[in-house]
Amino acid sequence: MNKKRSRVRSRRTQIRLHPVTEQRIAKMVVRVLKKNGGGTPQAPAPLPGAVPSLPGPPVAAETETVPSEQPAAAPTVLAELDEARKPPGPVDTKQMKVLVRSLLSEDSHWHTEQSILDGLRLVTQAAAPVKHLCSLPTGLTAIPFDLLLVLGNPDPNFFDELRDPVLSGSPVKAVWLADAAAPAEQLPSIADAFDLVFTQNINHIPLYRYMGCRQIVYLPFAADPSVYFPKTVNIAYQSDILFIGNADPRTREMFAGMKPLLVDKKVFAMGLGWQPEDGVTCVRPLADIQEYYNGATVIIYAQPEPGQVLAIGACGGFLLAENDPNLYEYMRPDEDIVIFRSAGDLQEKLGYYWDRPELMRYVSTNALYGSKYRNSCLQMVLKLLHLAARR
Repeated sequence: MNKKRSRVRSRRTQIRLHPVTEQRIAKMVVRVLKKNGGGTPQAPAPLPGAVPSLPGPPVAAETETVPSEQPAAAPTVLAELDEARKPPGPVDTKQMKVLVRSLLSEDSHWHTEQSILDGLRLVTQAAAPVKHLCSLPTGLTAIPFDLLLVLGNPDPNFFDELRDPVLSGSPVKAVWLADAAAPAEQLPSIADAFDLVFTQNINHIPLYRYMGCRQIVYLPFAADPSVYFPKTVNIAYQSDILFIGNADPRTREMFAGMKPLLVDKKVFAMGLGWQPEDGVTCVRPLADIQEYYNGATVIIYAQPEPGQVLAIGACGGFLLAENDPNLYEYMRPDEDIVIFRSAGDLQEKLGYYWDRPELMRYVSTNALYGSKYRNSCLQMVLKLLHLAARR
């Protein structure tokens, strides 16, 4: 018996089966033997991709092959199937070199640009910011960069700059657009110039795809933790309800439905078209929007902008947001955000949560946790790098 096992093992070694394949074949042999009551195993069904046998005389018993002695092509087919089932391997971002060209507005996005650069420096081998691609410093032209990352919306002048950059190697070219409010312009040029397009607004993806962009990914900028964080604010910024959205027939219908719930409450409205006689205090903040986020007990957001939704979460705010496709990938409904779909739905949910402050604390705490970890700038940067590395 021992000799027989040794002989079988030596045959397997000769044809060099993959260990996983060897285990599967052994299990199949055991199943066949059990099914046949210990008799001679039947010939297995042809493997995927195997050439069917041609008509001819039957094979003699002494030359009949057993599953462990399949033709050389069979293990190859099984090995390929095993490899196809494996998920993509890990990406070693610490070996990546990234060249960053920022087109973001220095007034409104300089914190964002710095946060992205800080994140890249933490997880890559090198992250080099440049002012212009057409006049790279001599030291950078010799570095084989893996990724050219452009931050912001390109204009015609940028494409002139991009036309003949002196870059070593063939880096993946990606643009992270600042297009939360409106689609980017220059879309045909963007489609031609970039392998990867990252958008702030998932609703723009059909348009970008129609204009020829090869791969578009929804990836909003993370909230800046140096600007948006929980804190106590002056009474001038404190409210029971902060409503964000322009005054129009639809939002006025929302207010009409909430009237019974707004009695004796301090209500701020942030948007265009609101008048004091609407029973609200109109606020038009510039640099102090985070103060209003921190001062509100409940924030109601009509037609929410993804970046501001993440900012509200970073302040630990309790948010009731109108349904929008942007809310689902990075936020969890009823866990760190509450979504409403109509004026009646808003009225019902506002009343429900107002009477249950412990649930509001649960939701706002989850939103704050998500902002610090799941949706941090570092996590967004890592997602971008992994997608670029697998191009």
